[in-house]
Amino acid sequence: MLSGFYTVASGMLSQQRDLDVIGNNLVNQQTPGYRADRTLISPFEMELATRREASGDAALGRGAPAAVVSEVATLMQNGDLRETGRSFDLAINGDGFFNIRAENGQIMLTRGGNFDTDENGDLVLPGVGRVLGRNGDTLRVGGPGFRVDETGQVYNQDDRRVGSLMLTAPEEGSALTKLDGGLFRAPQGANMRIVNDAHLVQGSLELSNVNMEQELTGLLATQRAFQSCSSALQIIDGMDRKAASQIASI
Repeated sequence: MLSGFYTVASGMLSQQRDLDVIGNNLVNQQTPGYRADRTLISPFEMELATRREASGDAALGRGAPAAVVSEVATLMQNGDLRETGRSFDLAINGDGFFNIRAENGQIMLTRGGNFDTDENGDLVLPGVGRVLGRNGDTLRVGGPGFRVDETGQVYNQDDRRVGSLMLTAPEEGSALTKLDGGLFRAPQGANMRIVNDAHLVQGSLELSNVNMEQELTGLLATQRAFQSCSSALQIIDGMDRKAASQIASI
């Protein structure tokens, strides 16, 4: 009977994690440059399920199939571009990420180009930090009269060139760490490359790559699966109680 509990409980935990991921995708559907997540659920139909630990493989148990969320994967395909007419909005048509220096000195990466200026006239991502140019310096554009050409060259409101936007992307085999709000961070030791062939589009934003129809369909399916697991757990609990009562009466 315990094996039934383990099987159903693992299903409930996996579906709950899936619901959390889908809910986060729906909340961020309007976040510029946001990348949707997907849960990868691994069924353990074999008699021996193993878990990867720092010391190697550790046995989880025998006899009961279980399901666990083995990974939460991020879908990295680009979103559509939407024209806003706002000069501070920038979109990348192609590969790469904008580089933002946060207040703590860390470099953040984003596809969301809903920028603004600070009190010094530097181009910033509000609430995160200053946008970096190719030489690692900030870009002092002054005000809304600045322009960015398709190669990433930046000209201030007096039409004087102040630098070029730094666009970087991870080398093949290197993964980024996903943060909140459409931000990423390159882990220590990750190999990053300069992107030279992307086109910048001023007055536009890249939308999230969240597919609302797919997310809502997945939400309904996951809710039904969670409810099924909950009902199964109640049935198993009732059978366990009945068996215990019958044994006690002998």
